Amino acid sequence: MDSVQDIFGKKIKLIRRARDITQEKLADLSGLSLQYIGEIERGRRNPSLTSIEQLSRALDIPMAELFSLEEFRLSPDELKAILVRQIESADEDRLRTFFSIAMTLFR
Repeated sequence: MDSVQDIFGKKIKLIRRARDITQEKLADLSGLSLQYIGEIERGRRNPSLTSIEQLSRALDIPMAELFSLEEFRLSPDELKAILVRQIESADEDRLRTFFSIAMTLFR
């Protein structure tokens, strides 16, 4: 099982990529070094609360969202089951939103 540092790093990387931001740009936006960003994403650094706040501002996301790590503790099968349930119960508007998001992520 991954450590909390590994999981946190994956979360930062996931959000950064979803926003189409390079590590260099995130370093610039956050005031943290490029090397430090890379080490956080690889789970090699344990960022301070100050650094986490800088990342949250740079990524334009609440700090609390950065601590929501559950999606990394679920197995791929559990993730698929949750997504399938969400899609199956979605109304047309939400289904179109899911589709749009998926198409953006997988372009």
